[in-house]
Amino acid sequence: MRAILPPWTDPDPVLHARLGDVIDPDRKVLAALERITPLSGKRIADVGTGIGHYPMLLARHTGRTYGIESQPELLEAARIRAGEAHQPNIRIVEGEPEALPLRDGAVDVVLHGLIEADDACLPAIAEALRVLRPGGRLIVMGYYGRDDVGALLDPEVVSQAHDATQRRTGWWLQHDFKIKVVHARLDLHDEATAQELLIRLYGDRGRTFLAAPHRTSLELKLGLYHRARP
Repeated sequence: MRAILPPWTDPDPVLHARLGDVIDPDRKVLAALERITPLSGKRIADVGTGIGHYPMLLARHTGRTYGIESQPELLEAARIRAGEAHQPNIRIVEGEPEALPLRDGAVDVVLHGLIEADDACLPAIAEALRVLRPGGRLIVMGYYGRDDVGALLDPEVVSQAHDATQRRTGWWLQHDFKIKVVHARLDLHDEATAQELLIRLYGDRGRTFLAAPHRTSLELKLGLYHRARP
């Protein structure tokens, strides 16, 4: 989940695979997606797919699923995973958020991990809406905050998440998005994995967290910011 990763995080397929194991291990995001819009048989595009985490999870329930990625290392890893899974309805393709390799109205749902609460992302939102059929839904997966994981993140990231999700003045509501909060968790029960990931991603904050008594499961609140194409 790129929403809680520092901007300097390496496009390392092994790192992304390990993160897929520890972030939301209970798959509460998938359940929340189904409550926003039924996914069975739908055509889905996952923008910023990384190593294809969500296409792999969704493939057995959806129609055609496109995993779209621009980082070469992650793109190659996603293609290998999709090939090994023998799921004929997965397509891993190269593309940028502002130039998606899909025709107008090609999909029913766009999942997006690269849009942030910033006007600089408005072109990416317009592009995502372009590839949706009328009535289709754009769902941005991001960080909501107000949780345990916030102690590991840059204070500016936490503050921006808080401001963007204010009920009257927040960026998401001002841009016609609805907000669904997912009460997920970060699983740190394996101490070696916790040591590696937290220090690698969060540096001194990770070291400080690990040096003190800590829980092996941290509350992680994710936001699904969604709007329909008219």
